[in-house]
Amino acid sequence: MMTKPVTSFEVSRLTRAIGFSMLLAMTTILAAGSVVAEEANVTDDQASQSPRPVTAFRDGFTLDEVRSYRNERSALDVANWFSGGDASVWFNLRSAEAFPATAVVPNRLPPVYLARNINAEIGAIRVETENFGAVTLDEFMANPAGRGQAFMVVHRGEVVYENFTGVRPTDNHLWMSVAKVVAGLLIDQLISEGEIDELETMGTYVPGFRDSAWESVSVKDVMDMTTGLNVEEMVDGVSYAPGTIGQRVLLAEFGVSFEGEPELLLDVLRDAEPNKEAGSQFDYSSAATQALVYLAEAVTGTAWADLVDDKIWSHLHAEGPLLVHTSPDGIAIGHGMVASRLSDLARFGMLYTPSWDKIAAKQVVTPEIIERIQTGVRSHEFYVAGFGTEEISNLNNSDMISNARQWDAVWPDGDMFKSGFLRQALYVSPSRDLVIVIFSVSPEDDSIVRYLRPIATSGLFE
Repeated sequence: MMTKPVTSFEVSRLTRAIGFSMLLAMTTILAAGSVVAEEANVTDDQASQSPRPVTAFRDGFTLDEVRSYRNERSALDVANWFSGGDASVWFNLRSAEAFPATAVVPNRLPPVYLARNINAEIGAIRVETENFGAVTLDEFMANPAGRGQAFMVVHRGEVVYENFTGVRPTDNHLWMSVAKVVAGLLIDQLISEGEIDELETMGTYVPGFRDSAWESVSVKDVMDMTTGLNVEEMVDGVSYAPGTIGQRVLLAEFGVSFEGEPELLLDVLRDAEPNKEAGSQFDYSSAATQALVYLAEAVTGTAWADLVDDKIWSHLHAEGPLLVHTSPDGIAIGHGMVASRLSDLARFGMLYTPSWDKIAAKQVVTPEIIERIQTGVRSHEFYVAGFGTEEISNLNNSDMISNARQWDAVWPDGDMFKSGFLRQALYVSPSRDLVIVIFSVSPEDDSIVRYLRPIATSGLFE
């Protein structure tokens, strides 16, 4: 099934703990070549202003705001879009206006609306937040400093909690790195269909990776972000350090020159080199997810957005489309730049639960795929030796086993979690028939995702 091209522009997942000062430092990285700080429309006064409450934008943006936020695409514009401030709200809700190209994956089936059976006990669940003390979920969502935009809990196919503080239910919002599990699902589907053997190497399937370090890395190690290549996003505590593959991927996706020359994304990936044994360490990497995009396209001969359409979205009774933003050379940015309504992110999560048949015409996520995710985890010791310590800190929870197949965490009870920059989140508990989804624009405070595991284990859904 073909998708309809529109317009759009991509950015990579910055690190979750990054603040505005770090984002301003990123402008130096982005400005390495054709973009200079003088071109930016972000003044020192604007950078120092406190963001307005997300509720201020729930009903849209003024013409002056739109012109201010999009203006010229420069390094500082991009930094401002990721700052967690007012421009971030616009960028997350109006991403199709920021990118030069977007593939629109349509909702092909009539929408099936989720029933409401609201349980006030969920909003009363209290956790110790990072900066606001011990507060209930309702209290947190009402706090402008929390930057939570929307929170939804779906149990057995019914919405049991919803809070649309800063967005309308019909608004599209960026998933950020939550989108990585879509890339993982497509590969798992192709594995189940016999098109891919996960123990085979990337070079077996992707001609563009032959004669590069990717050639000998197994599909499974790319799925688990254990490539052993120097594609990690954090090096010696610095995110997207100048000259790294992570930084160059970011520049290529934005169409910003590196050392005076624009680069193609595939060329950047081909420059990766081994820095440890494949499979030996979990190193979070959007480049690994992008490698899966190339893998899916090479195996099928189909554009990634069209695969998402054919294998996933066309089977959903979604309320709206899925927006897939692309790089300047037309590569779908599968590691983070997709957008939809919050309810449709919840529907995607429901594909992993027993209630899949309430929102889909076909079982898109088979028991075999779920079993691979739940049993494919390595060990907790392996997890904490790599990037897992970051996830433990974000969630304020250390009970998970490890990451697996593009999911950030898998627990012994089979629950799965994926986060995205600025605290987007998808939490799925197949055994409880439970899905939790979050939209947020919080650059530094992890508190909103701290409610996920306590909600799931509260006893309300056993």
